[in-house]
Amino acid sequence: MGEQHRRPRPAGIELAWHVSRVRDTQDTHRPGPRPGLTLERIVATAIDLADREGLGAVSLARVATALGTATTSLYRHVRSKDDLIVVMRDAAAAPPPNLPDPDPGRWQESLAGIAGQIYDLFRRHPWVLQVPAFGPPNTPNDLLWGEHMLKALSQTRLSPHNQLRAVTLIFGYVREQARLTLDPIIADGGDAAAGDYFRFLARVMTPDRYPMFCRLFADQANTESIGYSAEDFRFGLNRILAGLTELDREGD
Repeated sequence: MGEQHRRPRPAGIELAWHVSRVRDTQDTHRPGPRPGLTLERIVATAIDLADREGLGAVSLARVATALGTATTSLYRHVRSKDDLIVVMRDAAAAPPPNLPDPDPGRWQESLAGIAGQIYDLFRRHPWVLQVPAFGPPNTPNDLLWGEHMLKALSQTRLSPHNQLRAVTLIFGYVREQARLTLDPIIADGGDAAAGDYFRFLARVMTPDRYPMFCRLFADQANTESIGYSAEDFRFGLNRILAGLTELDREGD
């Protein structure tokens, strides 16, 4: 594909790396006055706003108001809302500082633990799911999560290529499962939501075209609830880990 069709890399990705470098060089224990307006404060304020009111509530004007400053003062640190959102996405994905190294010979448990923490992160910051990923992981914190996965996968006989494939697979699975929990029908749960959903399907699906679904839904036990639970999340994750274990036994 020609250069003219290549999607430009958002400036926010460069900003995310700038924030990471600044954080790594700061002395967090040094006493002193509260810092002035910084990109870090802008991002933290924007994340708080998104957590409370959703991504649609975030604007440079709203963030500036929360910081008690003029909108124009933000432009010295971030050029646009789109760039700010990319930095917010990476900042919200910060791994916990106590994420342990994988236990020798227990790489499956390590991967399951990492996947669970990423899932919880999406649940705490659901607006992150609305932000485009812009290709494979390319911001500091996304790559740190991938780094921990690769540490666990390094204990396997999977080739480097398949280790990267496994990281992409797990990231994608966790993101989609977290998205499902935000679906209005599933998130509401309960008999009322399930009843409305299945009544709609009963009206539009016919046995001649959807025989398997109609047969499945004919049993009321299968239509009592469509709520999403941790058991559903673990089911798919366990299948992924079982497949990777089999690939490891085969020697890749």
